[in-house]
Amino acid sequence: QAAAGLYRSGGGTLGILPVGTGNDVARTLGIPLDVRQAAQVVLDGHRREVDLIRVGDFLVLNAIGVGLLGDINTRAARIKRIRGLVAYLGVALVSLVNFESPPVVVETPDRRYEGTMTILAVHGGPTTGGGFILAPRAVPDDGLLDATLVPGIGPFGRIPRLIAAMRGTLGEIHDTVELRAPWLELRFDRPLPMHVDGDIAVLEPPLARFEVIPRAVGVFVPKPS
Repeated sequence: QAAAGLYRSGGGTLGILPVGTGNDVARTLGIPLDVRQAAQVVLDGHRREVDLIRVGDFLVLNAIGVGLLGDINTRAARIKRIRGLVAYLGVALVSLVNFESPPVVVETPDRRYEGTMTILAVHGGPTTGGGFILAPRAVPDDGLLDATLVPGIGPFGRIPRLIAAMRGTLGEIHDTVELRAPWLELRFDRPLPMHVDGDIAVLEPPLARFEVIPRAVGVFVPKPS
């Protein structure tokens, strides 16, 4: 939300202190996970411009998860006392069984997918949820979004995908669709659970467009060694 506010206000630089649940942005940008060291990074004042991803009224710095990922985040939000990967693993088992994969159409400038969807992860950085590596090749300032789509699969087929996401090998499973593009359109016929940088939301049909805003906001990062 802070990054979105800076972009909309037209100025400023974001300072990140790693006191969140997952701290994925801090890890991606090399910001120390020690709060005092992270504060020193802000004081040192070295700036890096990074992309934002826009979907509807949302401006997202790191990751969007639609479908099963949104369902997991919705459930995890109810148990904030548990932090990081533990929260995700605890609620993921319920979502793995109960989530129904909807029919969708996904398009980028050069790719099209039509079928059912269990997961659509749209990323600027490689990780989400404090440890799920859903877009291992994502770079936060390359002007492209990296998306990973897992087609409709049953509960038992979802467990290996969850393990692969933790290992960063989800893209190696044969039916996974990996996309890299400046924009992506998703067509669907029912409301879908979604998270935007961990905040829960609902994606309303019939169409959502995800697009990159290149180098939209400045962030204080460690000086290059």
